[in-house]
Amino acid sequence: MNKVHSAESLRGLACLAVVFSHFFGTFFPQLHNFYGSNLPKFEFIELIYNSPFAFFYSGTGAVFVFFVLSGYVLTLSFLKSKDSKRKLKESLIKRYPRLAIPAIFSCLLMWVVLHFSVDLENVSEWFRSVGAKTPNLLEAIYSGAIGSFIFGEAKYNPVLWTMQIELLGSLIVYLICFFQKNNIIKYALVVISILASMSLSFMAFLGILSFILGHFLYFFSRRIPEFICIFLFIVGLYFCGAHNESASYTVFSKILGERTYNILNFFGGGLIVFASIKSNIIDNFFNKNILLSLGKLSFSIYLVHIPIMYILGVPIFNIFLNEGFNFVASALISIFISLLFTIALSVFYSRYIDDFAIKFSNSLSKLILKKNKIFEKSL
Repeated sequence: MNKVHSAESLRGLACLAVVFSHFFGTFFPQLHNFYGSNLPKFEFIELIYNSPFAFFYSGTGAVFVFFVLSGYVLTLSFLKSKDSKRKLKESLIKRYPRLAIPAIFSCLLMWVVLHFSVDLENVSEWFRSVGAKTPNLLEAIYSGAIGSFIFGEAKYNPVLWTMQIELLGSLIVYLICFFQKNNIIKYALVVISILASMSLSFMAFLGILSFILGHFLYFFSRRIPEFICIFLFIVGLYFCGAHNESASYTVFSKILGERTYNILNFFGGGLIVFASIKSNIIDNFFNKNILLSLGKLSFSIYLVHIPIMYILGVPIFNIFLNEGFNFVASALISIFISLLFTIALSVFYSRYIDDFAIKFSNSLSKLILKKNKIFEKSL
């Protein structure tokens, strides 16, 4: 079994959790309870929030799954190369444009939809802030190309806060792989990277730690019994459902306090990836064509679902609400239609934007390395 396939499927499912987190958060902020909201509150939402089954809309847990998977897959890809020096150069050249091009286009998409006035009165305060920006072309490009990667900001597309961690984590993994045979330098890089990430933010620290965890998971060859893998997977799902004030996590919140949400989601993401990699049962479950296809679209889905909710989801919600449907029914119809259109647009986005970014970064790498080789020969 090719473990990259199961990782790809897991990435796709994690991406859906991010989408559900944001779509549900648009109409039911009570599911996260990060702030006091004026939107209607529902008893069944409160039950979900306080249950141990909130993992299906755990956007933060899903992000940690992304980070651990990236560390694992990048390590696998790097160590396949026979020429580590060339691989390092290629990887360092390719990573930024591969991530930045789709990110920039997602900000441009948001810039376009923000030109349309949408009534945000009946959605969450968080989503009102998303749609409250005055569209500015240069600001959108800057946000996608520089702001998100250098400063970890997300002024146009809220999901782009992860790009700084994704880029830094990738570069760290490449360097660790390059010095794989020199333990002193390798572990010095690990320690320095972890300490440096602390100066950014607590989430950046956990994110970089996730990349490093993914790297070391690649070398964990010990066989784990299936029942233990499945148990760890379930525990990971449980951790990913954590919220600071959820009744199902009181024992943890008494110890971890306000960091309960982030810390348990971090451990949850790591356990889910570890169990998926080590279990043949889970691996076989994930090795399905529909899940593999979803995994291929995951980055595109991740980037375009917020603009879709703004330009399509909220107007549909308003239409049904005005036609006499109740709040919950209007929201669920909006979420369902927005999800379908998100996936449909992601097929286009993956083919013409994401694939272009991959081809461009590959061509750029070949061009730079070719010129560098010519230059070295001329010396």
